[in-house]
Order: sequence, then structure tokens, then C-alpha cells
Amino acid sequence: MKNQECRRKFYTLPLLILTVAAVLIGACTTPEKAKAQHIARGQALLKDKKFQEAALEFRSALQIDEKLADAHWGLANAYEGLQRYQEAFEEMKQVAGLDTNNLEVRVKLGNYFLMGGKQSAAAISEAERMAKEVLQKNPNHIEGHILMGSVLFQQNRKPEAFAELNRAIEIDPQRVESYLSLARFYALTNDKDTAEATFKRAIAVNNSSALAHYEYAKFLVQTNRVDAAESEFLFAVQVDPNNREARFVLASFYLVNKRYAKAEEAYKALAELDKDKPEGRSGPRGLLRVDGPPG
Repeated sequence: MKNQECRRKFYTLPLLILTVAAVLIGACTTPEKAKAQHIARGQALLKDKKFQEAALEFRSALQIDEKLADAHWGLANAYEGLQRYQEAFEEMKQVAGLDTNNLEVRVKLGNYFLMGGKQSAAAISEAERMAKEVLQKNPNHIEGHILMGSVLFQQNRKPEAFAELNRAIEIDPQRVESYLSLARFYALTNDKDTAEATFKRAIAVNNSSALAHYEYAKFLVQTNRVDAAESEFLFAVQVDPNNREARFVLASFYLVNKRYAKAEEAYKALAELDKDKPEGRSGPRGLLRVDGPPG
């Protein structure tokens, strides 16, 4: 009997110590500290492209403080990674209302408004408001000028649009993305020669840019130069073998052109990059087996 009582006391004591320790730790964790921890973990998970886990961390921070702009911004990025774009858009609107200094969210919001607002004057007006807020805060904000150029283009004010895009290039002549934006606008106006020259300027700025090569390849597809496009898609993968988007567009190119064996090979290479990230682009296993005749 005494032995049983001793054993009970022996097992109860560590449990009591753990309970007291948990209470003490909880008492030491303030809401501010807990929010910061959730945000830090969420941002680390975003970097690792673990979007689902990141979203959980940011939502936990919002349970503590529903007006925490950093948590809404992190959640917006997590939703984008999960391709839940409407939810990302809603979170971005929250960020814009809570943080007047977040210019990146205004650029993204502006582009969302434009994507959904081709038939909506109100959406284009909202995109213009976002661009103006960015440029008012920072007149040299490159993406702000590109957004304004996009707005002006939608408003059929093409000379002003091109002026904004050229201003973006003037601010940083070594930025590949600015040349690509300008090239796309020339393509949209059916000025194919100037568009191609501008794509080549982007490549000249950085021949190791996968983005420059696969965007030029897309243009070549549009102008029915399939062989030249394939070479550019392949070069994009060669210069940056770990670039998921480059591998994805290469695989899609082969699939659209019914070169099924090549498409399957390209999708498998993409899946290998994302094998530890089920939420990555290559998640759907159906992409790994492409039915069709050998290509």
C-alpha cells in the first residue's frame, strides 16, 4: 500500500512541475510577442514555399490582432502561393487600408484591379488610385510607373503609357522586367518589330535571365516561330535549372504542340524540383503522365 502511494506521488510530481512550467511560460508570452513569433514563422514558411503552413501562422496572428497589417500581408502572399487569388485580393485590400506605407501591396492591388477590370471603369479607376498613391509616396518607384503605364494603356492613352514605361527604364536601365513590360505593350499595339527589339534589349541586359528568355519565347510562339521559341524556352531552363516557371512554360509548350514524350519529361523535371512541396505547381500528379503518341 505504501509502495503504491509512493509511486503515485512519484508520477504526480513531474506532472505538477510540467503544469506549473507551462503556466509560467504562458505568463511570460505577451500578445505582442506571440504575434511577432507567428509572423516570423509565417515569413520563414513563405520563403520555403510552404504556403498552407504559412497561412496557419498568419491566421493565428490575426486571432490575436485582427488589424495586424503584416499578418494580412503574409496571408495574402500565402493565398497567392496556393492560387486562391480572390482571397489574396481581399487580404490585400485589408493591408492597403491598414498600412499606408506598403507600396508593394498597392502595386499588386492595382494589377488585380486591371486583370478583372477590362470592362469596368470603376476597377480601372481603383488601379489608377493605387498607382497615384505609390508615386506620391515615391516618384521613382519603378513598379508604380509600370502600373500607371498599364492604367493609361487601358484608358487608350498610349503615348502617356509608353512615357511611363520608358520612365521606369530610365530609373534603372539594368532591370530586365521593365524592358519586358515595354515589349509586351509594343506587342499589344501590333508593333512586332519594336517589341522584338525590346525583348532582345532585355536579354542583352542580362543574358542569364530565365525570365527574359522565356518571355521572348512566348512572343516567338505568338509570331509562329515555333523552332526559335523552343530554343529560347530550353535556354531559359539551361541558365536557371531551378526556375519553376521556366520549366512549367517549357512543359506547357510541348503539351500544346502535342509533343507528349517531351512534355512528360519536362513535367517530371518540374515535379522533381517540387517533390517536397505538395502545394507547388507540379502538385497534380496527373501532369506526370501525358497520354498521346510519342513526340
